[in-house]
Amino acid sequence: MESETLSQFDIGELFGQTKSQIIHELSYSDLSMEDLSRMLGMNKTAVKEHMDSLERKGFVKSFFKPGGAGRPRKFYQLTEKGFELLPKRYVDFAKVLMEEIEKEFGREKASAILAGVADRFVSSAGWVRDDIRSLSREQKLEKLKEFVSVLNKLGYYARLEVTDDVVRIVRHNCIFYELAKSNNKIICGTLGSDIIKSSIYDDFKIVEKFSEGNNRCVVEVNLK
Repeated sequence: MESETLSQFDIGELFGQTKSQIIHELSYSDLSMEDLSRMLGMNKTAVKEHMDSLERKGFVKSFFKPGGAGRPRKFYQLTEKGFELLPKRYVDFAKVLMEEIEKEFGREKASAILAGVADRFVSSAGWVRDDIRSLSREQKLEKLKEFVSVLNKLGYYARLEVTDDVVRIVRHNCIFYELAKSNNKIICGTLGSDIIKSSIYDDFKIVEKFSEGNNRCVVEVNLK
């Protein structure tokens, strides 16, 4: 299985081999300038340049430890942002979790759980649901624009296309992409639908999906 975060090779591509090695070594323990200089085989001045760069970008932080009779020694450790560069298995975990939920409770219960997840996702981005069925066409369009704005806060890269009484919500990114590839019916059929249904309207259809090989997801909403 592929990791969804950067491997050491990817970190090297992004930061260069030396910084990649520094991040790798700091994942095991906090290290002093002397430790890093010895491990990297370079002088402390060169090491300091790398550490200053990583610290400015928020991937490492420095602190001092008592040095016995001498002065306190400066050490470095990875920050939370730095740890995020290391390989993670969030997607793999979520896939197995989805399979276990469906196996234990059945498709209907799993769908109900995901409906709750959909509600929480859009609510966390500041969306407050209104029943738009009684609104005028222009009012409906305004609410749909607000909804697209919420989708973009969640990372969907969405836009609105309007043709007469049909509105197309075009999403150029799927924040559940890896899950959707192996759980199409649950993620696209349930979670994707419930994000729309629980938020704006129930008269819609999904006409394009990432999980079916398209490079976007398109939802058509009928304003009539």
